[in-house]
Amino acid sequence: MTRMLLGIFGAVVLVVVAFAALGWWSQRAAPAALGVVGGRLAPCDAAPHCVCSDGDPNDAGHYVLPIDLPAGDDAQRWRALREAVASQGGSVLRQDDAYLHASFESALFGFVDDVEFRLEGSQLAVRSSSRVGYSDLGANRQRVEALRAALTAQPGAAQSR
Repeated sequence: MTRMLLGIFGAVVLVVVAFAALGWWSQRAAPAALGVVGGRLAPCDAAPHCVCSDGDPNDAGHYVLPIDLPAGDDAQRWRALREAVASQGGSVLRQDDAYLHASFESALFGFVDDVEFRLEGSQLAVRSSSRVGYSDLGANRQRVEALRAALTAQPGAAQSR
């Protein structure tokens, strides 16, 4: 019985150490495939740790709707987006006239996810992807939907499609 408990404890410790190492690695890994190329955000790879509104709408595992923004000028829209990102615990890393890159870090192991936005009229194309690992257990999709809710909950906001 003691051997079995020690074996289980050892396995749990090994899993925790592995996740901690992956979190550490994701904090130091360079984000892949960022930016706007040919007027679109990069497509997701095959792994289920990414969602993107510039992808194939028939790819239910990776596709998310773009975010409809409230009325206002671009400066107001960017300000609202930066506030929504900050309210969800993210940090804006880069922004220009039509693009914003933010990162989010998970509380437990420090996994880093990159979230990108491309402004086109009154819509934001969005891409959210984990830096390491295979599955994110739906965290990136949930983050995009939380940001959508924060942005569309503002007075005068348009409803998302």
